[in-house]
Formats: sequence, structure tokens, C-alpha cells
Amino acid sequence: MKRRAFVLLNRAANAVVVRLGFRRFRGGDLMHLTTVGRKSGKRRTTPVLYLVEGDGWLVVASNGGADWEPGWWLNLQAGSPAEVTLGKRTVAVTGEEVTGPEREELWRALCEKVFDYDSYQSKVQRRLAVVRLTPV
Repeated sequence: MKRRAFVLLNRAANAVVVRLGFRRFRGGDLMHLTTVGRKSGKRRTTPVLYLVEGDGWLVVASNGGADWEPGWWLNLQAGSPAEVTLGKRTVAVTGEEVTGPEREELWRALCEKVFDYDSYQSKVQRRLAVVRLTPV
């Protein structure tokens, strides 16, 4: 029940953030990431903090510090179509996990420039994924 309540609360909060067009959260920039549910087939939009990297973006699959993967990341892993919206610009993207030494370097940059993801990592059993979103 706890997980279900968390998901429903997150969906409601995400809808409010998207509807009001918030562009910042906790000092970081927000993008709206839309994926298609791997099971439901429904489009869902999640506001996520990001860091610009070249033509793409880096995000962390933190799920607000919950100890399970966020739906958007599971959808991307399943090959779901996705897009990011920044202001009035919408771009189709693919997502892939960054691993190895590059992940460690980018993790430090994300923690310094975007959000203290170490605080979330210390609360969960899973390793938070660093995800590279690349325009298609």
C-alpha cells in the first residue's frame, strides 16, 4: 500500500507541476519527460531535474528517494517512445544508463550542479541510475 500511495501522490504532484509550468525545483532546472507506459500504453509526464550535456541531457532515476525505479526509467529501458519538453520546445529522445568511470564523473557533476543526490543514494538499497537522454 505504501508504494501505491507514493505513486498516486507523485502522479498528482507531477500533474500540478506540469500544469503550472514550473521550470525550477530546489534550485535546479526542470524538464518535463514524457514516456509511454510499457504496460498501460498511457503517456505520462514527469518533471525531472537535469544537466545539459552537449546536445542532450543527464538525469538521475532517483524517484524522489524511493527504493524502487521510477516508471519513466522502466519505460525507457523497455524502449518506450519518449520526449522532453523545455519551455515551448519538445524533442524526441532515447535514454541509456551511463556506467563505469564515466558514471562516477557525471554523478559528481550532477550532485554539485543540480541536486544532492548522495542524500537520496544513502537512503536506498538500489544504485540510482544516471541516464543520458539523447535527441533522436
